[in-house]
Amino acid sequence: MSRLFTVEQQKFIENNVFGKTSEELTKLINQEFNLSLKVKQIQYYKKSHKLKSGINTQFKKNQVPHNKKPIGYEFTSSDGYTYIKVAEPNIYQHKQIYIYEQSYGKIPKNHSVIFLDQDKTNFDLDNLILVENKDKLTAKNKHLIFKDKELTKTGLLIARVINKASGEKRRDSDKQWK
Repeated sequence: MSRLFTVEQQKFIENNVFGKTSEELTKLINQEFNLSLKVKQIQYYKKSHKLKSGINTQFKKNQVPHNKKPIGYEFTSSDGYTYIKVAEPNIYQHKQIYIYEQSYGKIPKNHSVIFLDQDKTNFDLDNLILVENKDKLTAKNKHLIFKDKELTKTGLLIARVINKASGEKRRDSDKQWK
């Protein structure tokens, strides 16, 4: 069974672990022995041999993490939607929903806010519209959502009519079987 480290390298790690981060220790051993070890390998060795650096990494009272974001911080996800931090701890909301609710109030259940021109970066109020989820689904399935705002509005109206007609057909069908 081969080992990753020679006895000499193991002693070097044990003698130099104190007061150094895993990154520093990795760089040091790579220079000393002309190796190309990864930080993860040193971290694993330290953990499996119960070696401690003595560096205190705990947060102290009132210390703020370096990656803490303030309320109002925005980021764009990989799917193109922008999120905004609205509360602590780390509560984010779609920006289009946040903007819509600031102007018109809470969004009712089973409703969504969509972009009329399909541009996920256009947060103008005249580009945001509240739609029922079933109408949005029908419009998407029937390809009634377009890059043109007016065409999308018309497509959503058509979807609403389709859903209304479908509901009437179901009610008529239910009455027939009673």
